[in-house]
Amino acid sequence: MVSKISTRKLITVDKAKKIMINSINTKINVEFVSLIESEDRILAENIHSKFNIPELDNAAVDGFAVNYISIKKKIKKFKIIGISSPGQPFNGVTKIGEAIRIFTGAYLLNKNNVNTVIMEEDCNFTRNYVELIKFPESGSNIRKKAEDIKKKQLLFNKGRKIRTVDLAQLSSIGLKRIKVYKKLKVGIFSTGNELSNSDKKSKFAIYDANKVTLMSMFKKIGCDSIDLGIIKDDLNQTKKLIFTNLNKCDLILTTGGVSSSQIDKISQILREHGEIGFWRLAIKPGRPLAFGKFGNTPFIGLPGNPVASIVTFFMLVIDYVKKLSGNNNTEIIERLLPSCFEMKKKIGRKEWLRGKVKIINNKKYIEKFHTTGSGILSSISKTDGIIEIDENKKDIKKGTILKFYRYEDMLN
Repeated sequence: MVSKISTRKLITVDKAKKIMINSINTKINVEFVSLIESEDRILAENIHSKFNIPELDNAAVDGFAVNYISIKKKIKKFKIIGISSPGQPFNGVTKIGEAIRIFTGAYLLNKNNVNTVIMEEDCNFTRNYVELIKFPESGSNIRKKAEDIKKKQLLFNKGRKIRTVDLAQLSSIGLKRIKVYKKLKVGIFSTGNELSNSDKKSKFAIYDANKVTLMSMFKKIGCDSIDLGIIKDDLNQTKKLIFTNLNKCDLILTTGGVSSSQIDKISQILREHGEIGFWRLAIKPGRPLAFGKFGNTPFIGLPGNPVASIVTFFMLVIDYVKKLSGNNNTEIIERLLPSCFEMKKKIGRKEWLRGKVKIINNKKYIEKFHTTGSGILSSISKTDGIIEIDENKKDIKKGTILKFYRYEDMLN
């Protein structure tokens, strides 16, 4: 249940995150997909191996399998009595002074009576005999049974995002279909009389830069977006759009319409017809940011300024949406780097600057963009990530250690 708190009070980022995460109480639907379709999806069950990998001892190199007793007896010349290859192991039994020609991956059966593989580079051999150039150690060049994975071993936890490199492991245990959480459906619309997507917009209108960016970012974190269009600052139209789509979406997100001005309608609708968790945060940029619910459907209202919208999506929305999607890996990678700039800020407010890594005398620093305006989109496109300055910091000096979050890291 979303907390009912004063919408006038500025709350901290930590409290806002707690309210968002604690509000999650909906069950996520699941589906089965093919292995190739499972990449970047979220596991809906734990994955255990049904057998050992490898299932038996096998050769790690091409060479000759012998019993080490022969080596201890200083036997150098062996008779080759058979061939063992992957999928076609030799079924015979070796005696002292006998060897099996073996290839990488071929199983060593118990009945073979061998326990050491000699690399072919360490031998001289003909069709029927092999002679050692140097003596091997006991057990050399053998991959042991269950060396990689043991039967019933937990491989992947429920809530894991399946990576490309995970597919080999899943395939190796014979899985063909994977149980995953269904992708969240996110309805997105922008509000504002000033917005346009028309090729013939008036000189007083501006193009909607937010919606396409947010839809792309939702795709990156594994959600399906529904474009609900642009809505003018009209209370009834906005209300109708929200309630028409509540049952079609797992989450509704909008940009604009959440500040305290009289023409902003979103916060009014949320207060009157839903539950509001918070509305104003102690942050820069992005102070007017609303979170709440209409029935069981969560709602997020981001600021209309493009930079504020994108920054707050990165720093607040991604973590929440991942949790809502069943993704347990919500930790954001932070880099601690010294600043190469100086500034003053207001105590009690967290600030998110746009910046990039700069090399000075072979040492990494973070450099902030030269302007911090919420409407300066180049501050996003010409930087690599977000610099976070905590509420309790006032004076930033050169060399102050700050947190830096790369855009691409946060979207993984």
